[in-house]
Amino acid sequence: MAAVTIFVDDAVLGRLPSVCVKDGTWTNDRLTITQDVGGRTGLGVAWLLVLAGPLGWIGLFIVAATRQNTEMLPVTLPYSEAAHLRLRQAQRARSQAMWVTMGAFLGAIVSLLSRTTDSRLLALALAVVVTGALVKMIMEANAGNNAMVRLSLDASRRWVTLSRVHPDFEAAIHQDRRQLSNTPLN
Repeated sequence: MAAVTIFVDDAVLGRLPSVCVKDGTWTNDRLTITQDVGGRTGLGVAWLLVLAGPLGWIGLFIVAATRQNTEMLPVTLPYSEAAHLRLRQAQRARSQAMWVTMGAFLGAIVSLLSRTTDSRLLALALAVVVTGALVKMIMEANAGNNAMVRLSLDASRRWVTLSRVHPDFEAAIHQDRRQLSNTPLN
């Protein structure tokens, strides 16, 4: 994958060549994505609250829910239907794996509370399901990240770098720049 830096107005308004950013094929389709470009993407040391047990989990939830959003940048990119479909499938599979993980985890906790041998076996089986669903969720999150373009703004906030783009899209951007620089002003 490649990276290319363009003027932020061109990215926001979608004034880009009709070459899919992920597949490098010609497309008229556009996709508007919004990403956090403020630099703070995680919760930092707040994740240590996980170690504090249930009260820490509640605290982490409160910190995450009240966290201020940083700078969001909406851009309109040429995305082919196939690339968009891959992105949506990865997001859907990750969401389904998350729901399975949560449901199996809650089921394991409930079955452990009944304190019978059968319920402990059920809890063990559900723990295996939770582990498998977590692995699936991580794999699909990775697939979703690969299907998405990453945005980053420079310090002047005038230029945006699109990374994880197809080399043909990068070449089309450079070709457009050469054509614009050779066009006489009227």
